[in-house]
Amino acid sequence: MTAWSRAVTGADPGKYYRDLASRYGFFYYDRVDNPATPAQKAAFKNLTPEAVTADVLAGDHILHKITHCDGNPTGGLKVVTGRGWFAARPSGTEAKYKVYAESYISQEHLEQIFTEAGEIVAEALAKAPAPPPQIK
Repeated sequence: MTAWSRAVTGADPGKYYRDLASRYGFFYYDRVDNPATPAQKAAFKNLTPEAVTADVLAGDHILHKITHCDGNPTGGLKVVTGRGWFAARPSGTEAKYKVYAESYISQEHLEQIFTEAGEIVAEALAKAPAPPPQIK
């Protein structure tokens, strides 16, 4: 263990994390990649919260549907509940989109979030307006 890793708390970072997790709860996180056509990747830029018609994600009421934030030119979607969330965004270099998700409950809950995220993203991308034609 290096001195810099103990500089702020004086604790081993692994032990510090375990202490925090036992106090506030563990989380389950992963990322999956899904194939995407160029049109689907472009559609991420035009998503709106209204394109997400689901009210529930993995058994929990959806609290937030976010489609735009500063500094994100590729577009994306984030859906948040009180017990988990997912975010989807197109890859900048590959023919795919990435889905990141977190559950505050269990691995099984995380898997349910991923399953439903795929359905929500597919529906939202199908509803997104087509991007304007490129002038060459």
